[in-house]
Amino acid sequence: MRRRTFLASLSALAGTKAVQSERSRLRVLVITGQTDLPYHDWTKTTPFLKRVLESTGRFEVTVLDAPKTLSASMLAPYQAVILNYNGPRWGAEPEKALEDFLRAGGGMVAFHGVSYGAFLGMEQDAKGRFQWSTKPDAEWKAYKEMIGTTWEPANIGHSARHEFRVKFADPDHPITRGLGPDYLIDDELYHKMAHMPGIRVIMTAYSDPAKRGTGKDEPIAWTVSFGKGRVFHTTNGHDLRAINTWGFLTTFARALEWVATGDVTLTGRIDPIMQ
Repeated sequence: MRRRTFLASLSALAGTKAVQSERSRLRVLVITGQTDLPYHDWTKTTPFLKRVLESTGRFEVTVLDAPKTLSASMLAPYQAVILNYNGPRWGAEPEKALEDFLRAGGGMVAFHGVSYGAFLGMEQDAKGRFQWSTKPDAEWKAYKEMIGTTWEPANIGHSARHEFRVKFADPDHPITRGLGPDYLIDDELYHKMAHMPGIRVIMTAYSDPAKRGTGKDEPIAWTVSFGKGRVFHTTNGHDLRAINTWGFLTTFARALEWVATGDVTLTGRIDPIMQ
């Protein structure tokens, strides 16, 4: 019974414009892997997201778990990428390949762990903990513009993990349109980030002081333009428990379609999968 209910919810997600055929599917590359941290476990979140996204009938998803091999020719067949990564720098060629892909009009959905780390000028110690690097070329210069945010060293952190309400602060955006006022998620609530000019915040969450928060509505998801490309970034998505939420799954799929095409044809919502 649960299996039939899940399949029915996925079928409802694909709108009338999203024809169920190989031809209509958007080609997506997940850039992931390379790290064995005890958190942000890409070996669980990546296949889970691939399964959910492909079940909508709108996406054909390929996984790259060796990001240092990324190249311009490898990216050429894809309309969008998903960045699910929290590890060391890739090197000049793969980083330039992704940067050029976005500048030329490719789309990107980035979430949670990519909000900080080596790309912003940090390095990991033997236990996987990030510290700010003193090396002059530690930072990927364009990265904060690509994802629309950075973090001042003294401000990096989040409230205690807890269940909180994510509000659709921009209900007129194609990603959030028609989804209702909010949803609940059990996750880490990142705060005190330094956002770049020009981002469009579409989701927020109140950072409760009782949970070591700021007492403010913090941006949780936003869109940003980079060259001709569209980017959606959300700070949610710490692990499967956080991701397997209707609000996260639904907005993630809709955001992926939007960054790839500038439009959203997916309708309905994706309910959590029974594990």
